[in-house]
Amino acid sequence: MPIDSRRNDSAPRANAPGKKKTGRPRAIGPAELATLRRLVDDGVSVTEAARTLKIGRSTAYAALARR
Repeated sequence: MPIDSRRNDSAPRANAPGKKKTGRPRAIGPAELATLRRLVDDGVSVTEAARTLKIGRSTAYAALARR
């Protein structure tokens, strides 16, 4: 059996509903994201908001870019 056909057969099973998601969890949850947006909208710099939430500055910028 060729490798391509086995790979193509397994793709739908790997992405099936109810299948456990693997990988690294997000560093910032929905509540923290809302707080981050509120702080930035209130005029606090992204750097200061990230320090307040104890997350990295690059994580804060990435989360804001995912709006």
